[in-house]
Amino acid sequence: MSTNKLILKSLGMLNENTVEIVFQDQVTIDLEDIKNTYEELYKFTGEKRLKKLVITGKQTEITKDARSYGHRESVRIKDRVIAEAIVVHQLYQKMLVNFYIIFIKDSYPTKFFTDVEKAKEWLGSIEDR
Repeated sequence: MSTNKLILKSLGMLNENTVEIVFQDQVTIDLEDIKNTYEELYKFTGEKRLKKLVITGKQTEITKDARSYGHRESVRIKDRVIAEAIVVHQLYQKMLVNFYIIFIKDSYPTKFFTDVEKAKEWLGSIEDR
């Protein structure tokens, strides 16, 4: 990694088919950070087809370049994602996630939540196809 900034709070498996990605609070995620995050995710999950639970950090932001890269990468890996739930904490994050969902809507089911438990419930209701 070329940056020393700690972006991920944790990366782990909720169950055999769901990966949980938790971001730190009060950071700005730039292009290098998002590339490093995807690299860590791929090292951890390999080629396994999974559901994703993404928990954004409180008051965490993402640059335009990082968002663009994330959108492209989400489309590129669409065959490895069953569904994605994104937990947000503020209006700014909700607006960004709404745009993201529009961008990848034909790739896999994606929904945003403000409650982690509701996000987990929704992911649990999605068939592992």
